[in-house]
Amino acid sequence: MKPIDPRLFSASKATSWLLASLVALALIGVALTVSIAYQLSTFVVEVFIYQKLISETLPSLLLALLLGSLRAILHFAQEAISSFASQRIKSDLRREGLLSLVVKPGVNSGEWSYLLGPGLDSLDVYFSKYLPQLVYTALVTPLFIGLLVFVDPTSAIVLVFTIPLIPLFMVLIGLVTKEAQERQLNSLTRLNQHFLEVLRGINTLRIFNRIDRQADVLTDLSLEHRTRTMRVLRISFLSGFALELAASLSVALMAVTIGVRLIDGDLSFLTGLFVLLVAPEAYLPLRQVGAQFHAAQEAVAVSGRILDQLKSTSTQAATSLEITDGLTVLVGPSGSGKSTILRSLASQGGYQPQLPMFISGTVRENIVMGSDFEPESYLRAKALSKITELSDDYVLSEACSLSGGQMQRVNLARALYKALRTNKVLILDEPLSQLDPNLVSEISSALASLRSSGFRIIAASHQSELIRLADREVRIG
Repeated sequence: MKPIDPRLFSASKATSWLLASLVALALIGVALTVSIAYQLSTFVVEVFIYQKLISETLPSLLLALLLGSLRAILHFAQEAISSFASQRIKSDLRREGLLSLVVKPGVNSGEWSYLLGPGLDSLDVYFSKYLPQLVYTALVTPLFIGLLVFVDPTSAIVLVFTIPLIPLFMVLIGLVTKEAQERQLNSLTRLNQHFLEVLRGINTLRIFNRIDRQADVLTDLSLEHRTRTMRVLRISFLSGFALELAASLSVALMAVTIGVRLIDGDLSFLTGLFVLLVAPEAYLPLRQVGAQFHAAQEAVAVSGRILDQLKSTSTQAATSLEITDGLTVLVGPSGSGKSTILRSLASQGGYQPQLPMFISGTVRENIVMGSDFEPESYLRAKALSKITELSDDYVLSEACSLSGGQMQRVNLARALYKALRTNKVLILDEPLSQLDPNLVSEISSALASLRSSGFRIIAASHQSELIRLADREVRIG
């Protein structure tokens, strides 16, 4: 797993200033930690070794308390900065992700509903816990090693030889965790996608009496996700215990060497105590990195998928068209950007999207869509779209029994109604894809008659009947 994806710097400026802030806070934190350790060591040595009165050594204790308070404030500042930056980065990624979905449709909507929703929330732990400790590990641990080289070279050698144990455990555990985390994320996205597909097709499932079967499928997917999640949690707890054990044994080994040298008189008590207070701080960032490793793994997986989508979108050439007289048909493979082009033109006339959409209301309300009602345009739109079999007062809702073709023709009537009332411009995205051959032929003829009456029509279609009628054919992709 990459500690941080370099693409985050271009996706959000907050990433750059967060790292800069963390570096500054880490350096200040090292200075405060060393000062606190020295003041406490001085206080203990003067009281217990030199038998001084507490009143005489009180300045050292008070200074240590003051520095400790400053360190607490510094920790609070780091948490606040990280939290604020996390919100900014999540907002930037969510915005860019949503924009990319508009530019490049056809992606797995169930997966993206998770990635841009609760998935991005995993970045909170990543930026507020994992990344700060990663920066501290890169800066603080080497600084403490360098400090011990000057204060007590023997302890520095012990530290240098024991500290790699923690990264070694992290690598070994990470090899197991990465695969488990990926499986857990994949199972969740499959569950989201299947649930979304069930909601979309619930009317069809009810007609064929298959709802109970889908309930069983969702139950199986939920159990699979629960099993994989519990596996990840077990690995997380075991890895946390392993890292804590490695750090504790390393500090204990250093304490033993210091104790032996104190007995032999090779080390002063002040130096030994100072080293014992400083040494755990050298291990702490690595321990914290390990503790937050699994949460960070999910965050990196989520942000990586979003950044991959942004990258693929940015490399896709944008295409624009002008609406000219007659009928223009866009042809090309699915995913080539035809729908994107039509959406960019949607505000210029009556627009029919590829996926039928409706509001909860009557057929008339869905065609008129809140605009002024003109009976002549309304009746003509219904006739041209061949939905005269639907009464004006038929209510469209989640429980209605309209077929996909009927819903598509209601959407076509809506676009026709707007075009008839405004500028005679039609933008149609696969207007015939769900219709039977007879309706395809009839509506194609209707569109041809509209073209003859001065309509400007631009449509994306795979239907040969509509392509043959085109005055201009534009290939996309």
